[in-house]
Amino acid sequence: MKVIAVDIDNVLNNFSDTLAKSTFAFKDSYGLSLEEFDNYLDLVKHDVFAKSEFLTTKFSDFRHRIHEQCYPLAQANPDGVQFMNWLKANGWKIVICTKRNLRLTGECTKKWLLDNHIPYDYLITALNKIVFCKLWGVPYLIDDDLLNITYAERYGIQIYYPLMAKHSSVVSQTAKGFTRFEEIKQWIQE
Repeated sequence: MKVIAVDIDNVLNNFSDTLAKSTFAFKDSYGLSLEEFDNYLDLVKHDVFAKSEFLTTKFSDFRHRIHEQCYPLAQANPDGVQFMNWLKANGWKIVICTKRNLRLTGECTKKWLLDNHIPYDYLITALNKIVFCKLWGVPYLIDDDLLNITYAERYGIQIYYPLMAKHSSVVSQTAKGFTRFEEIKQWIQE
């Protein structure tokens, strides 16, 4: 069986660009002072995590609420949509593998995938995609995360990533960067 895992944000869409260009109004419902709001928003827009010993904090709640506003606004990558439909037409099982908290954003994520004509067989939240792929026998992963790009090969996972500025430090011998999804076809048909 041919099976592949594909990330959503910054792979199938332009999430970071959407986040950077969007404006967010201060609301009392955030439960923050204006100063905290401005500080937290700057951290979220620069993809910086506020350090904490707790899993849930005022910052993590705020970050989720800002991301939740961007999920439906992010534009699908037409090349990625075409590739996903090619996968489905050629008998691949597609696992959408995301770090999104699908308990909270599952419905809007499913709607976005449907609205953008992106086929999939499974929709999974995985904070560690390498472990997920290894345990579930998924040999291929398309993802933009530096950790996954750096370590996937150690666990027998072949990884492909969209070339982005943040990938300039990648030294992996087997991870393959791409500018168009079309390039991946040759690599998964070998």
